[in-house]
Amino acid sequence: MRLAFFIAGLLVMLMGTGWALQGAYVVPATFMRGPEWIAIGAAVAGLGGLLVWRSFAKRAGEEPPTTPSP
Repeated sequence: MRLAFFIAGLLVMLMGTGWALQGAYVVPATFMRGPEWIAIGAAVAGLGGLLVWRSFAKRAGEEPPTTPSP
């Protein structure tokens, strides 16, 4: 499940970053221009960041990994 959150988060972050860059006229686009697309892209990238963060967060009741004793 963590791997799925991580991969989905990275894809969503990349998509949001692309939208924000198109809105900022950095990447060529057809209709995705202007400050509204910068805001939409930033919000989507932030959501992707939350998914990536969630993939690394510990779950309640989860024990830390232990190293085997020699």
